[in-house]
Amino acid sequence: MVELVDTLDLGSSAARCEGSSPFRPTILRGVLMSIKEIKSGTLYKEYSLEIPYEDINQIIDSKIKELIPTVSLPGFRKGKAPVNIVRKKYENNVLSESLEKLVQEKTKDLMNEKKLKPFTKPKIDLKKYEKNKPIEVQIKIDLEPEIKLKDFKNIKINQYEIDLDKKIVESNYKEFLKSQKKYLEIKNSREIKKTDRVLVDLSSKEESIPDYLKNQKNLPIVIDSDYQVLPLIGKKLLDKKLKKGDRTNLELDISKSLKLNEEKLAKFEVVINNIEELVPFVVDKEFLNKNGLNSETDLKNNLEKSLISQYENGLKQIGKKELMDILDKEHSFDLPQGILEQEFNDIWHRLEHAKKEGTLDEDDKKLNDNELKKRYEKISKRRVKLAILLQFIAKENKIVVDEKELSNGMMQYASQYPGQEKEIIEYFKKNPSSIETIRGPILEDKVINHVISQSNSIKTKVNKASYEKLEKKVFDIKKEI
Repeated sequence: MVELVDTLDLGSSAARCEGSSPFRPTILRGVLMSIKEIKSGTLYKEYSLEIPYEDINQIIDSKIKELIPTVSLPGFRKGKAPVNIVRKKYENNVLSESLEKLVQEKTKDLMNEKKLKPFTKPKIDLKKYEKNKPIEVQIKIDLEPEIKLKDFKNIKINQYEIDLDKKIVESNYKEFLKSQKKYLEIKNSREIKKTDRVLVDLSSKEESIPDYLKNQKNLPIVIDSDYQVLPLIGKKLLDKKLKKGDRTNLELDISKSLKLNEEKLAKFEVVINNIEELVPFVVDKEFLNKNGLNSETDLKNNLEKSLISQYENGLKQIGKKELMDILDKEHSFDLPQGILEQEFNDIWHRLEHAKKEGTLDEDDKKLNDNELKKRYEKISKRRVKLAILLQFIAKENKIVVDEKELSNGMMQYASQYPGQEKEIIEYFKKNPSSIETIRGPILEDKVINHVISQSNSIKTKVNKASYEKLEKKVFDIKKEI
């Protein structure tokens, strides 16, 4: 059985459907296509089509006739083989293309007859195909919503600016110095201390252990760190009162490496190669040169700029969320039921996976399934509504992503993976559909900037305390229940 399924693309529009091959009504021997509406919802239609087999026969015959002049078969001159013999040999070769052409025509016919305005490319599923029997097709169509945009000039939005006092900047510098840990090899022979960093060889012969853990050389273990390659390895080394050159066997939990929910112990041999002790960190010439700095003042200035940039990025996200809240509140229109259901199902699938993996958000863990569904149904509606609204604003204002912006976006994305930039760019070239993951966020930013430029912006300065209150208020997840 051949199955034709067109995937949903929120970036699609009715224009994409209009771009399919022109409809030519197919009526053979007085037999007509049978249409049955099997589901109707808010901006959503689902139909079952029963197409006479004669229709596909006609298209196959047409394609075989086009093929004949190029065919060479034993016993016949090129292009002179009888139609029935050529068809017998090549019918299966043209069947898939013929079915796709037929279904596209019938889908176009359906939309014309029912006067439907599709919002996205219809989902088409060939349910049944048997020779000399009617062809059964299921078509799901999301319809275009009617949207009336508000005048953005009447929208008031906050344009936030961060105002950091010198105490906060100085405190941030001190915290940076505290976070910098420097270790030096110990000169005397002594046991491991809690503040040490230990370099170990790690090995095991157990088959269940991942390959990358079976044989590690000079693996650094910060004894008092909360983040260990294997849980509690630092504590167990400390408890053993080991010294440089010592060799020991440990049972360590590898459940996290195997993504298991229950503890799984494995035996390792551990060799203590070196012990390094923590020494006070100072901004010396070596540190400055290593980081391309001329003086401690340069370091302070860089850290201050970085701190301000962090707050500015945070304020940008706060402003964006507030704007989205306003757009959501100010606009009301029906949502295509099919897209809405698909969005919720995708989210729910990820939640179910997170439950199995034990990676569900802490706030979600507090809710039962009904409460979770209520939360994510609301989130799904908001996401679909805002996605449609932003696309509509882009269309109405002819906002597009040009090739230069797209190219810059791909380069910026690739730069996040040092050493793999060339492979990533090649992947985008070979998989054009993946470029939408770059185009989407760029278009969204352009639409948001357009709305901000048209709206009534109020400049508002915030300090560290007011920023934290604002962030907590704007991103309060409890509002989503």
